[in-house]
Amino acid sequence: MNPDILSLADLTGCRTSITTNGSMGSEATWTRLAEKNVEVVFSVDGLEDTNHLYRQDVPWNKVMERMKWFTGAGGKATWKFVVFKHNSHQKSQARELSEKLGFINFVIEDHGRNYGPALDRDGNISHWILPEDNSMSPTPYDVPAGIERYKSTHYNFKLEKRKYDISCEHLNDKSVYIDARGRVSPCCYQGFDLPDLPFVELNRFPDLEKSWKTNSCDPICAQSCALKTL
Repeated sequence: MNPDILSLADLTGCRTSITTNGSMGSEATWTRLAEKNVEVVFSVDGLEDTNHLYRQDVPWNKVMERMKWFTGAGGKATWKFVVFKHNSHQKSQARELSEKLGFINFVIEDHGRNYGPALDRDGNISHWILPEDNSMSPTPYDVPAGIERYKSTHYNFKLEKRKYDISCEHLNDKSVYIDARGRVSPCCYQGFDLPDLPFVELNRFPDLEKSWKTNSCDPICAQSCALKTL
């Protein structure tokens, strides 16, 4: 969405990857990104009849158009498929489509976001997102209370008074996160920029790392990248 995305890709001077739902950008931009060797992860969770159930307001025709623009220009694309009950039957079809479109990778992931109500623009529950294994089903849900809980998920995260074994995703990948405004953060998890979750600048990373070895581990690090408590 940043109009300077091509300039930002030039500025990094290193391997650059974009993760997107695939619904934005002109053909010229996608072609230039491919020519600049920028890697793109398309987060597409299903096919035309299911992707919009989780990726709300993402038109399928726009996703397909941009996938074709990018791979058609020689772009290195990965299709990331998060599995839910409503799309689990389409994994093979999606993989076949990715190969047909010229994707270099197809990955299936579980981000732990596989349970909860989806709301329409009026704040009413339109459908439920459920796990693939049928382990959970819809339950009575207080929408306003749920929204407030979501806003403060990390802020209210209760840490055990123990040290956490952190496997930092971005440290392992030797990567950093650049947000839509061009700011650099240690990782995507620290790039929320919400009232109770201010954007963490890259120079704060040493402070985050030091907290891993104490009983006051940064709560976002603990919730996002902790393997276990020590």
